[in-house]
Parts: sequence; C-alpha cells; structure tokens
Amino acid sequence: MVKSFFKSLLQMEEHKVVISLGTNLGDKLKNLKNALNYIEVFGNILNKSRIFCSEPWGYDSENEFLNMGLLIKTSLDPMQLLNKLKSIEKKMGRSLKMGQTYQDRIIDLDILIYRGFSIENEELSIPHPKIKERKFSLLIIKDLYKNEFIPDLNDSAEKMLLKCGDESNVVLFNEK
Repeated sequence: MVKSFFKSLLQMEEHKVVISLGTNLGDKLKNLKNALNYIEVFGNILNKSRIFCSEPWGYDSENEFLNMGLLIKTSLDPMQLLNKLKSIEKKMGRSLKMGQTYQDRIIDLDILIYRGFSIENEELSIPHPKIKERKFSLLIIKDLYKNEFIPDLNDSAEKMLLKCGDESNVVLFNEK
C-alpha cells in the first residue's frame, strides 16, 4: 500500500531527464528527428544539444554516429521511461543486440541522467555508467548544462571532459 502510494506520487511529479540519441545507419538525421517526435509525446523538451558526429565507441565500424541529447520533463518513472524508449527503438526498426558487443543501429536511446535518482539494476543504471568515459556524452551534457555543476554527476561537464580518456574524434555536425 505504501509502495503504491509513493509510486503514484512519483508519477504525478514532473522529473527532469537527459536522454541521449544516437544513430549510425540509414538516414541518420531523419532517424534523430523521428525519435525526437516520438519522445515529444511523453516528454516536454526543455533543451536540445547540438548534433555531434562521432566515430563508433567500443567497437569497429565504418559508419559514423550522429549523437544529440535532450533535456526533457516527464511524469514517467525511470522504468516506464526505459520501456517507452525501448518501444521507440523497436518501432524505428532497431534489431535486438547480439551478444555483449556494440553494433551498428538505426537508433539508440539512453537515459543519461534522471534528476535526483540513482538506480542500479539488471535493466537500468542511472546515471548512465559510461557517461564519464564517452566524449560524445560529455559534449551533449556540456551543451545542455553549460558549465553548471551537475549534482547527479557530482561535477561539471567541463571538468569531466578534462578527465575523460576518450580520444575518439567528435565534431559538430554540419547540416548542409
């Protein structure tokens, strides 16, 4: 009874969440725009990062990624949000992950930060466990938060970028 009360209270409250969008197959710009349109259905978009072009992280591929981030407000709890994002990935044609390695994908939607929450289970880890290791993630965060201290990460994006060992090439996407 108490658990359901707190769950319903959580669902009524609006939460600020950072979602990372990435794509390296097909019409990448269209993939990002389609995902953004789906997310707008359940999340009020407060801010968008610029789009970054980056080489694949954690595996080899000829296909570069387009990445961007959104700061949204939503009443969904973290697991509901994860399920919505997985549903969007499936709807857009993302195939199931084979094994434990990364692979090319039409769309990848990750919860980077769910303001004020820290979660660690088999399905979901918040903040995203690799956020400080990936230059593209930190550049997205920097775009969204500027040089603000981010309590959920206990640092600013600028300071995390200085500590990040990721040497992959990440540049601003130039939409022609």
